[in-house]
Amino acid sequence: MIIRETKRMQPPSELCQETAAYFQQLEQDRDAAQDAYKHILRTMDTALAANNYALLEELIPYIESGDGQLAFQYIGKTQRFLRMLHIIALENKYRLPSFCADCDNASDMWDKYMLTLFAFRRLIFQLSDRSTEEAVVYLRSRPLSHFAAYMLTQDGRLIPDRKLYENIAAVYAQEWNPADTQQFFALAGLS
Repeated sequence: MIIRETKRMQPPSELCQETAAYFQQLEQDRDAAQDAYKHILRTMDTALAANNYALLEELIPYIESGDGQLAFQYIGKTQRFLRMLHIIALENKYRLPSFCADCDNASDMWDKYMLTLFAFRRLIFQLSDRSTEEAVVYLRSRPLSHFAAYMLTQDGRLIPDRKLYENIAAVYAQEWNPADTQQFFALAGLS
């Protein structure tokens, strides 16, 4: 029997230094990131309780270029909240029903986002007729604008294809006018 000595692969010293620097910076920024995230949640709760969509939109620059950048950098949920805020801003600009219309707080909005993604995944995989039907029932009971539907399909947890876009358009055929549907397909690169 031949016994070979195996050497542990040591990562290059540069990688070790970069990793150590990252975690040191993370430790320094931790409290500020948590404070920024708490501010985002409080502001969202206040805005949603008052249906103040302008206040929600004010969070976009706070997250993208203000103190909220640290929350965006270190707290993953902030990235999805920013996506929701962009959806709401688009809907406000075009005077469409808001993604957050049925949400009383940030937690409700988070749940709607995640459950909608889950329903979209059911449309993609179509594991059973019942699963697909449940997804359709859920989606029809919580209408989305074509902007919201498109932006949700761009979440990293989905790999949208033509069939998904067609299924979503069919689900919302009663909600969207022909121009909305056309714009949805154009956004998806299917026009």
